[in-house]
Amino acid sequence: MTRPDMPRLIRTARSLVLGLACGLCGLPPAAADSAADADPVAWSDATWNPSSPLATHARFLNHDTVLHETDSAQEAGYAWRGAAPTRPDWRGVGRDVTYFLGYQFAAIAVIYLAPESISGWDREQKENYSFDKWRNNVSEPVWDEDRWWINYILHPYWGGTYYIRARERGLDRAQAFWYSALLSTLWEYGAEALAEPVSAQDLVVTPVAGFLVGEYLLSPLQKRIRAKPGTLDWSDKALLFMIDPLGVINAETDQLLGVKTTLQWQPIGLHNPALTTAMGGMTATQTGRLYSTAPAWGLQFRADW
Repeated sequence: MTRPDMPRLIRTARSLVLGLACGLCGLPPAAADSAADADPVAWSDATWNPSSPLATHARFLNHDTVLHETDSAQEAGYAWRGAAPTRPDWRGVGRDVTYFLGYQFAAIAVIYLAPESISGWDREQKENYSFDKWRNNVSEPVWDEDRWWINYILHPYWGGTYYIRARERGLDRAQAFWYSALLSTLWEYGAEALAEPVSAQDLVVTPVAGFLVGEYLLSPLQKRIRAKPGTLDWSDKALLFMIDPLGVINAETDQLLGVKTTLQWQPIGLHNPALTTAMGGMTATQTGRLYSTAPAWGLQFRADW
């Protein structure tokens, strides 16, 4: 772009994005004591009902597979075969965006630590780098002077792969277009802005041309490969990787980290004991204390690795 040594740095970073895997380590559910630990009498034979909300909560605390292993959990590995989901997988979309941010900044970090012969970033440039430089780059978009094949071949290709990633998560055409625009903007205002000003035409060309490339070139090719009879060979998988590189890398990152996540609306606790007389929705214990059979509901995030 405006600085002669920066395009080399950014192209190297973009290449490293394909090889680096940097994901989030999710937090497991917080440890919680069951109601039985607080008052074993409440779990006596007289009050135990396997189908009650109390029992449901107990199975939840014990990581019952029926509660956790649902359609919301992602399958292991990349889906080389099969059709895209019919409804948006917003949890997967969020994880893809997180991985994308991790990849690009990990790539920049590697380049920053690499010798000048690889990065093209000399010691003086590294020492003089500051947050003010990034702020200036994002506040002054420019019409860049990259070579035509970078702006009008590589950027549309990347926009197309972003579009495909969104479609693989069940997003429709319009949603996939805006997803592509989002990732393009995150790149321009994120890792790339660490080195050079934001490119005005890249913000437009990447999602707009990427929509055309993704919808009318990459998507039909992907469907044709997946529809082939028999086992897919290495060339088929290589083409699918080029069509959806983020999807393949993200699936490998999940397997590398052993991450399997779920996000569900389910019971996460029980109401406090009530010292009142027996009434609807309450179960009396041998001690005369009463417990609500209605659990407290909420969103529960779980990550296993």
